[in-house]
Amino acid sequence: MPFTDSFQQFKESLGHKLNMAHKAGASRGTILNAAKDFSSWLAEDVDPKNPEQRLLKELWEVADDNEKNSLVNMLVKFMDKDSGSSAVH
Repeated sequence: MPFTDSFQQFKESLGHKLNMAHKAGASRGTILNAAKDFSSWLAEDVDPKNPEQRLLKELWEVADDNEKNSLVNMLVKFMDKDSGSSAVH
């Protein structure tokens, strides 16, 4: 996934990946687990390109495991709402 400079591009790219996973038949649990693993990698190895990505990184760094699960759930829910469809059931 390319890392973009604008938050809008970031959301579009993430939404596309979520839709692809849904169309491939991935379960909600599988998508959330993958999103959590990906988020951990991003927080550890990728320099944020915009203030919104910086906020997500800093939230991730201070969160405990339960809070990380909540953050991933909220991000996926946000993407579903933003796209006007439910990529994850």
